[in-house]
Amino acid sequence: MNESAVEAPIAVEPVAGRSLARRPGVWRNLLRYLLKRLLMLSLTVVTAVYITILIANFGGYVDEIVAGQIEESIGMSALSEPLRSMPAAQRQAVMQEAMVAAKDAAGLNDPFFLRTVRWLEDGLTLDWGLPRRWQAYFLTGRSPTVREVIVSNLARSLFVFGAANLLLFGASILLALYLNRRRGGLSDRLFILLSPLSSAPAWVYGILLTALFLQVFGFSPGGTFDSWEGGFRLSHIVILLRHLLLPFLAIFLAGLFQTVYSWRALFQVYGHEDYVEMAHARGLPAARIDRDYILRPVLPALLTRFALLITLLWQEIIALEYFFNVQGLGRLFYQALQAYDTPMIVAIVTTFAYLIAITVFLLDICYALVDPRVRVGGERRRVDRLHTAASRWARLRSFFRLRGPKERRPPRNRFRLSLPNPTFDGVLRTAGRIAGTIGRLRRYPFAMLGLAIIMILAGVSVYTVVTIPVGEAISLWRGDDNVWDRHPRTARPAWVNLFRRDDLPPTITFDTRDENVDKQITELENGWVELSVPFTFAYNYADFPQEIVVDLEVDYVERGPHLTLAWLGPDGRERELTGFKPMPQDSYFVSRDRRLMRRLDSERPQQALFGDAQGATEEPAKGTYTLRLNALLFEPDTDVEATVTIIGQVHGLAGTDGQRRDLGIALLWGTPVALGFGLIAAVATSVGSMLIAAVGAWYGGAIDRAIQFLTEVTLILPFFPVSLMVFVMYSRSIVTILAVTVALTLFGTSVKAYRATFLQVRASPYIEAARAYGASNWRIVVRYMAPRILTVMIPRIIILVPGYVFLEATLAFLGVSDPLLPTWGKLVVSALAGVQSGSLHLVWVPLGMLFLTGLAFAMVGLALEDVFEPRQRKV
Repeated sequence: MNESAVEAPIAVEPVAGRSLARRPGVWRNLLRYLLKRLLMLSLTVVTAVYITILIANFGGYVDEIVAGQIEESIGMSALSEPLRSMPAAQRQAVMQEAMVAAKDAAGLNDPFFLRTVRWLEDGLTLDWGLPRRWQAYFLTGRSPTVREVIVSNLARSLFVFGAANLLLFGASILLALYLNRRRGGLSDRLFILLSPLSSAPAWVYGILLTALFLQVFGFSPGGTFDSWEGGFRLSHIVILLRHLLLPFLAIFLAGLFQTVYSWRALFQVYGHEDYVEMAHARGLPAARIDRDYILRPVLPALLTRFALLITLLWQEIIALEYFFNVQGLGRLFYQALQAYDTPMIVAIVTTFAYLIAITVFLLDICYALVDPRVRVGGERRRVDRLHTAASRWARLRSFFRLRGPKERRPPRNRFRLSLPNPTFDGVLRTAGRIAGTIGRLRRYPFAMLGLAIIMILAGVSVYTVVTIPVGEAISLWRGDDNVWDRHPRTARPAWVNLFRRDDLPPTITFDTRDENVDKQITELENGWVELSVPFTFAYNYADFPQEIVVDLEVDYVERGPHLTLAWLGPDGRERELTGFKPMPQDSYFVSRDRRLMRRLDSERPQQALFGDAQGATEEPAKGTYTLRLNALLFEPDTDVEATVTIIGQVHGLAGTDGQRRDLGIALLWGTPVALGFGLIAAVATSVGSMLIAAVGAWYGGAIDRAIQFLTEVTLILPFFPVSLMVFVMYSRSIVTILAVTVALTLFGTSVKAYRATFLQVRASPYIEAARAYGASNWRIVVRYMAPRILTVMIPRIIILVPGYVFLEATLAFLGVSDPLLPTWGKLVVSALAGVQSGSLHLVWVPLGMLFLTGLAFAMVGLALEDVFEPRQRKV
């Protein structure tokens, strides 16, 4: 990416006369610029691919690819005639000798880094041979190579991604220009309020859109797009658009609100320029003013921001294609992860790096065509572009600290990290600044709402960690000891009854051990005892229960009791359910009693028992019901205890999933996991990027160039696919996920943004004063440069939190997350079944929590931007 990505674009008023494109040397300079960019992008791609191979081969996975190819080749040679005619022992010895020689020739015995350099050519050309798990891709006939499989799936991803983002780019410009003309109006304020919605990734919108279509129209038009029988024809376009409608909309909505919000802010900055006011005064049409006086000077910045957006959206197709079952590059990558197919994984990560680099280069071409600074840059004098040999030698000496004699300075400890002393006055001043910031936030009602939500989520996190230890939470989520067996399946939350005219039934439980249970004991003449226990309850609900279960614990010596169960409905009619001799530990399920089904003439006897007197079972008859347990005890010391569970349709605060698990456990424990992951990742990456940018801006020279090169590589290196590769190959613990996330995002776009600010701070007079009295380099960076950027960094940290919260959810959505912890992302996995089964609470509950958290942090972050930087206020 261009360093100008973080600089304010120069306003270029339309100039009459000869076009810049006709000036001599313009196209030569343009070609030189593009060649330099192509060379730089090629170098960054090579570096990114090499880093990918390094990461994969730390576990020996790339070595396994090459070794597997050698073994397969030699194994096939065993079928040739010369080897087949040999004795078995001699043939085995020859093959073993050939294998050792082939592995040595392939470099498998070379040092680690030399081996990885050898694999670089295979990585760049995607020449990894055949897939190791070709069955995972539903391939038939001849087994294609890894490269052929990738190419065959790439077209669908390009179509989905390219069409959606072109639509996003055009619509965002039109909407941003429209809002710029109506700034402060209802539509303008509405988009400001909706801008935090863009914190959610595209797959989240895909789930919501699918649930909406199923609920409203009864079908979902998206997904299940694979290939065409007999080749593609024009008549397939309608089918194609129908299947890809929801993926298009998901990508479009994921980037729309924030893009329009950001670009509308840029247009408003340029809308107040003098030449724009003059154009209005001259009476020029609004469309021409937007096109020539606002859009033209801001196009370089728009393209830069769009390039950053598009590189992120490229990687979202993994989860999006997985959900919509579109057999493109993203779903292919997911299938390779599930099959642990290392050649395919490494090749697809490399393909993503190529796609991002090509995208950036195409946008660089557009950038060069619309940015006058690029076209006229070649007209500068050569002395302004080249450094003299003396200046280069001076920087080299500075880098290696080969300085000549220097003036005496006060002694200092270079390795001492000087931080502000935590005095009482300093604490009071800090508290005063925080209070002042909160006071200014009161002018933003939605920021205060977001702050209140964050405080509530923090309180829930503390409560959860204190009351539900992590071991207990893991045990409950796994369902140890069948703890969920008597919960309803896919039950809605209990609070839905607050919004219904007729309540859904909750789970009703009776136990003979309770004091209020009436036990009727009758001693018979022959010494036997008759025990009768009635379980009476009022049933005034609008739906039938899911199940009726009687759990028994019987204690006897030789002869067990005989039990009968009878059912008494509101009409006064009593019906016998069953009679049997129970085991010491036994359970009776009404829905599994085949004889009861025949007597009631119903496949669902639990519904027939709640029907009315005429046998109608469309809805339950309301009234008082009694389940009577009668036991005939043949021994004096026999004891019978029973627990009756009438499993309902609602449960708890969050309902249950298809495995009867209480979603409240994952909802509660997902709160500290989401907040902790989001806050730690946001703070660590922001502070780390800030310090890296400060070091580069302060030292300059080779250090700064190395940092900028690593930033370029990070922009090309596909973060999400590389992360997935690491988690699948090495570890899925939450600590590993967090560490890899921070490591792969340290050298991100934030480094460029912070560096631009630090370059201005470095020239400030107080920095020169600090150097004059002998402050160390590290002290200047930490004490004098870093605090100047806090007003930019703090809002950025807050705004980054939702992205990392959704990252954890995306990893769980793809099945690549901590296998033990219950999280919101795992609730989203349960939501997939809810989308198709109609249990939409499985969708709304986890996604609602994710959106609530994202909106809260986004609203506070956007308000802090206005508080700390009044010049950036949008309204």
